[in-house]
Amino acid sequence: MKDFEVILTPGEIDKKRLNHKLIIVIDVLRASSTIITALVKGSRGIIPVFNPEEAQQKKYHFKTEKILLAGERKGKKIKGFDLGNSPLEYLEEVVREKLIILSTTNGVKTLEIVKDAQEVIIGSFLNLKTVADYCIDFPGEVLLVCAGKEGKISLEDTTCAGMLINNFQERHSFSKIERDTNLLAHLLYKKFEHNILKMMQVSEHGRYLCSLGYLKDLAFCAQIDIFDVLPFFQDGIIYLSKERG
Repeated sequence: MKDFEVILTPGEIDKKRLNHKLIIVIDVLRASSTIITALVKGSRGIIPVFNPEEAQQKKYHFKTEKILLAGERKGKKIKGFDLGNSPLEYLEEVVREKLIILSTTNGVKTLEIVKDAQEVIIGSFLNLKTVADYCIDFPGEVLLVCAGKEGKISLEDTTCAGMLINNFQERHSFSKIERDTNLLAHLLYKKFEHNILKMMQVSEHGRYLCSLGYLKDLAFCAQIDIFDVLPFFQDGIIYLSKERG
């Protein structure tokens, strides 16, 4: 890895700067965590589609019956869809061998913005070390892109980016992190490193999800390194790939 930079919101991305870069899309609550969980539980792949109506139409492009519609608006399952955006819904018996068409508010929009980068992978606390390993081995520049919340910075995504930076520093001996966004993310992580769940509970989106009854989702998404997987986004689909080499 030559260099890295935290992007606090997708709106800050210059699409012309994406060539030859590795993008880590971070949407901790909950798209990244849900995508990772679905793939671990045996889904054949995730097709991100922002517009719910388009997602419903896309389902009929496939002749197979093994299609699930999933997604949320304002944190709640979209009417008529099979699944919402809670990782706890994605049980093996539900998603195994299924292709999932996913529509979410922030994460899917971010994927659309960064789709032309050299490589795009999905990161969260759940697979953080595996993501960090891959970043360190990448020969070019890495952008840690926080999905945020409706165009604004989110505490949980920025803290996760900070934890990745901390991992880079500890294992690769980076002498400085220079950019203000990197420093901000790292400082947030150091503040909350001993209680990631508490950080989520005080975050704006975390509080909102709790008001909808999703406290267990926060507890699940706060787990660190429980999955050793790398979801890649390529040609419109997210799938699991083994680490380089």
